[in-house]
Amino acid sequence: MAEWTETYRGVVSAWECDVVEHFTIAYYFEKFADATRNFVEMLGEDPDLAGLANATSTRICTIFQHELRGGAAFHIVSAVTGMDGNTLGLGHQVVDTANARTGAWVAESLSLPADLSAAARGKLAAMTALWTGPEIPARSEKPASRGMLTARDRVKPWELDEDDKLSLSDHVHRFSGAGGHLLTSIGMNGNYMQSNRRGFSTFLLDVEIQSPARAGERIDVHTAIAHLGNTSLRYVHRMRARDGREIASMVQAGVQLDLDARRPTAFPQEVRDAINRQLSQA
Repeated sequence: MAEWTETYRGVVSAWECDVVEHFTIAYYFEKFADATRNFVEMLGEDPDLAGLANATSTRICTIFQHELRGGAAFHIVSAVTGMDGNTLGLGHQVVDTANARTGAWVAESLSLPADLSAAARGKLAAMTALWTGPEIPARSEKPASRGMLTARDRVKPWELDEDDKLSLSDHVHRFSGAGGHLLTSIGMNGNYMQSNRRGFSTFLLDVEIQSPARAGERIDVHTAIAHLGNTSLRYVHRMRARDGREIASMVQAGVQLDLDARRPTAFPQEVRDAINRQLSQA
């Protein structure tokens, strides 16, 4: 089996932390995008694999196991994890450099160019490394209702990536902000969080990219609750353009976090009641 390759090394800056007092999810995705680019670029030094520069990400499923807080040094290792038709599976591990513990596992699907040669496909298959992380869930069934409007703005020129499309991290920044509006609608607003020392900590993100968004486009995000547990909540964001096409979606699952104990804690009854009202209307 092939080895995992280091593709990113950095630290968690203070401005990359959120109200939950740890590395915010959108900045993880900024680093994932760099790791993928670096990995593909290193593979592309082989002439047979140069066509990978045109590969595009279609799904990124991330399972968070341990948080990174301000000042933490970390690195990312990446590997080919499999091939299925014209889809290449990549894996990333976010590793806390201080203790070598993997804090997040990422399974990414890349759409391969249709004209990629048989020789290139053979080389990629030979690079497959062993996945030792958690089982990646199947794509979640989305609620029939698209839910409430949680974001509306426009794509700014500085939000574009190297391919002049809305960057991966800026998709997630919007989804994260949309989550804030969803939480506010069930009573978990800023005052609630601050007064009770509570936050919402994500343990699963499943992002699917359907259609690129370009500079100047208006985009809307709608969010619907999918499941309520004792301490956990799962909801689904859908991002659409003005013309109605779906740009991306994100399933987000997390827990209400006690910010002092750094442990999950049960939702109070008034929050549960507000969630159940939304579920009953779906």
